[in-house]
Amino acid sequence: MLEAAGVPVNLAPEEAAARLADPAIGWTYVDQAQSNPGMHNLIPLRTQMIKRQVLTTVEVLSKPIQGRKKTHFVTGYVHKPYPPVYADLAREAGFDTACIVRGVEGGVIPSLRQTGKYFHYHDRGAETEATVDPAALGIDQPVRAVPLPGAVATEAGEDEIVAAIDIKATAHAAAEAGILALKGDRGATYDSLVLAGSIVLHHVGKAASLADAAAQIRAVLDSGKAVARVR
Repeated sequence: MLEAAGVPVNLAPEEAAARLADPAIGWTYVDQAQSNPGMHNLIPLRTQMIKRQVLTTVEVLSKPIQGRKKTHFVTGYVHKPYPPVYADLAREAGFDTACIVRGVEGGVIPSLRQTGKYFHYHDRGAETEATVDPAALGIDQPVRAVPLPGAVATEAGEDEIVAAIDIKATAHAAAEAGILALKGDRGATYDSLVLAGSIVLHHVGKAASLADAAAQIRAVLDSGKAVARVR
């Protein structure tokens, strides 16, 4: 999806760190192929195994770039036993703070139409539970998440699990929707950025409340400043 949006996705950790430190950019992406080739080379084996392996849980804690002062961990979960597991792993991995969000399909974006929850800790302390109400942040959506765009079946011979969707076409559609949202185009994607962003902004101490964080994010999105940082 990032590649479809024109973002460089094959940066070495050193190159990615330079983008992160650049005030005009301030964010980056590091692919596992660059940060941990050994783990990346296990993909064919993991695909054959099909079932979720322990690697799926621990690989998100990879830390190819570390902050001089603090390093934050943000991830998503679905099943109830995971928050304390992720919190313990994050502390062991040296993350100063952690924010573990019950997101749709295990992502970091909660449902857009009902109260969600997340767990967080600071200074490697004990994790606590918090809630987020989309309605309280001015979000009124009939859907729980951005719906997948209409897609045609993939080429014959593909695994039947992925045969119902054209991944490349969907990535381009998602990238386009994301760019529009970053330009201030209102809709489910825009609201997803506000909801997930509010949790993160409040968690790292850049907003006094979730509502304050939501107002800050809307102001940036509506100004068009956010999309300027993508490329």
